[in-house]
Amino acid sequence: MLKALEERRRERERLLAVAARYVESLARRAPVHAAAVAGSVARGDFNVWSDVDVVIVLDKLPDALPERLALLMADRPAHVQPFGYTGDELHAALRKGNRLVAEAVSDGVPVYGGGLATWGELMRGAGGLAGSSDP
Repeated sequence: MLKALEERRRERERLLAVAARYVESLARRAPVHAAAVAGSVARGDFNVWSDVDVVIVLDKLPDALPERLALLMADRPAHVQPFGYTGDELHAALRKGNRLVAEAVSDGVPVYGGGLATWGELMRGAGGLAGSSDP
């Protein structure tokens, strides 16, 4: 039993590292503020078919969906599912009750920039960052 638990822990750590490398690659092409893994990988109840859900806050994203997807999907490893938001979009998603975003902010595993909870604290403390006008 302990061996199985250790293997699962190692697999979760591997998936988190894959997500972190993806976000670091994205950050070389776009201004990333913070990112966190949410969903089953963050909770630890993932399976072999699970995607690695990564919620990412960027300074700026293209308005047009094809360009936005091209940016987020470039160099994306298999099974990594990025969800990109500007600060305004992230706050709007929270206000609308987006479950994945709420989970990323409250319980997500930070993989870049201290995670989304830290980013939210910075926004409140600094009176807002680029890409967000919400307090």
